[in-house]
Amino acid sequence: MKSSLFIKVLSEKKLLLPPLSGYTDYPYRVILSRFIPPFIITEMANARAIIQRNRRTMQMLKIADGDHYNGVQLVGSIPEYMGKAAEIVEQLGFDYIDINMGCTARKVACRGEGISLMKNENAACEIVTAVSNAVDLPVTCKLRLGASKQSMNVRALSQKLVEAGAVALTIHGRSGEKKFGMPVDLSVITETASALKVPIIANGGIYTGIQAQQMIHITGATAVMPGRGLLGNPWIVPEILSCFSKHNYTPPTLQQKKDICLEHLRLLVEFYGERRAALKMHSILPHYFSSCLFLKDLKKDVHHVIKGEDIPILLERIRDDAENIVYRK
Repeated sequence: MKSSLFIKVLSEKKLLLPPLSGYTDYPYRVILSRFIPPFIITEMANARAIIQRNRRTMQMLKIADGDHYNGVQLVGSIPEYMGKAAEIVEQLGFDYIDINMGCTARKVACRGEGISLMKNENAACEIVTAVSNAVDLPVTCKLRLGASKQSMNVRALSQKLVEAGAVALTIHGRSGEKKFGMPVDLSVITETASALKVPIIANGGIYTGIQAQQMIHITGATAVMPGRGLLGNPWIVPEILSCFSKHNYTPPTLQQKKDICLEHLRLLVEFYGERRAALKMHSILPHYFSSCLFLKDLKKDVHHVIKGEDIPILLERIRDDAENIVYRK
């Protein structure tokens, strides 16, 4: 995929799906592909593990077929390894590469990866240069405002990353102290979007199509990236696309949610086996029905599920009750 095509599609569709560790695995990417997003990306994949052809990491890089472009998010701190991993990703048939500069997980940051790259601007730029030189694919970066509120350097760093070869940047509107809970600061995204000539993708606090529209309007960003709003909600794809194209959007019925949830389970079982699939549903299933009453009971009950065949029993307990969806034991 040429950078010009990537930018053209991004500018037209205004939507880039996120890499969500533990969630945007191959089974969920298959689900997402059925909702026809313009781009789908993997969970973050460790560059060293890709070079070593680690079995589980290579399993993460299975491409979901569909009418979309496929991306890989690489995480690492050594430019040489990142470049070599990028070459392998290109050989596998992926269309673009994103570099993780925002993950705040301690095991990532302590290795000089993720959010730590925002503290080490030279290393960040060297990585972008190495990846850009290694492949003929668009290279993007996903950042936060800074490693902390005291060091919000995203605007200055973004310019350097563009000069190093990045063709677009995703900016999450929070700094690195916490993953969630802090207010999203749109002013810095706005300043960065107006200062740079490359597309800026705004990320953080997007759960609806209306919020996506507002994000574009306020920040002047080229596109949006929903984050946790994608969990258990592949319908956010047509909702956002419909808002931007001014087409009508019809929310899913409860039965449609159940059907997709069961299809998700089936794909998980095929990919991981029944035991691991059931464990994954502990965190996945509640997202599909996050608006139902007595959600705590649902979370508690699904946590005890150890076989995939027990999931339909829980779903039968989720019912429409007047204007609400209710979980009844």
